Amino acid sequence: MRAAGVVLAVVLTAGLAGCGTVVPGTPRAAAVPTTDRALIDAYVDASNRAATAGPRAQADFLRATQADGVPFPPDRCFGQLTLDTRLVARTLRPDPDWRPPATLPQTGRPEGAVYVAAAAVTVRQGTAEVREDVGSKHFVIRDTHVTSYAPCAD
Repeated sequence: MRAAGVVLAVVLTAGLAGCGTVVPGTPRAAAVPTTDRALIDAYVDASNRAATAGPRAQADFLRATQADGVPFPPDRCFGQLTLDTRLVARTLRPDPDWRPPATLPQTGRPEGAVYVAAAAVTVRQGTAEVREDVGSKHFVIRDTHVTSYAPCAD
C-alpha cells in the first residue's frame, strides 16, 4: 500500500511539473474595446441597410467608406448586385500588422486601429441569392470613423 502511495506521489509530481513549461511565441491580447465593436457592428448594419435600398445605394455607401490607400472596385463589380454581410462576432480581433493586398503606390499600413473578423457575405441580385462567400473582413477605425475595403461582387 505504501509503495502505491509513493508511485502516486511521483506521478502527480511529474504531472504538475509540466504546468511550469514555457510555451514559445509572443502573447497577443485579442480584446476589442466595446466601443470599437459597436462601431464595427453599426458599420455592417449600415452596409446591409444600404443593400436593402438597392445596388446603387450600397455601392455609394461602400465607396464613401472605402479605406484609404485601396482603389474602389470598378463599377462592373456591383452592377445589380448587393452584399449582405454577417460577421462571426467572436472572431473579431485586432490585426495591427495587416496591409491591404492591392494598395495604391506609396501606401503603407492603414492609419488607425485595424481589426479583422470572419465574415459570410451573401451576394444577391434582387431577392435571389447568387452565391455566398466566406472569408476575412478588415475594418479600420480612426477617430470613431469606420472604413473598410469593398470587395468586387461580380
